Amino acid sequence: MGMSYIFSFSSRNSAMRFCDAVISYGGYAKPVNTPQDSGFGCGLSVKCDDYELCQGILNRGHYANLRAVYEYNGREYRTIYDSKS
Repeated sequence: MGMSYIFSFSSRNSAMRFCDAVISYGGYAKPVNTPQDSGFGCGLSVKCDDYELCQGILNRGHYANLRAVYEYNGREYRTIYDSKS
């Protein structure tokens, strides 16, 4: 299993808009629950497998509600970006 990435948003609308954008650019994306140990409480996240594509979409769109980005190897999460830092 390859690496996947979890993009956590504080707004359900932002998460769904981001998910739709990734799919429209030919990437794989699906909505998932935010990891519980994230410290952000419950929320909606988007699971993707193409980090560069997602970075490009984040740079082109307005996603002020992005809270965190995690790398997931199938067993554990590693924080790549945290808006609280």
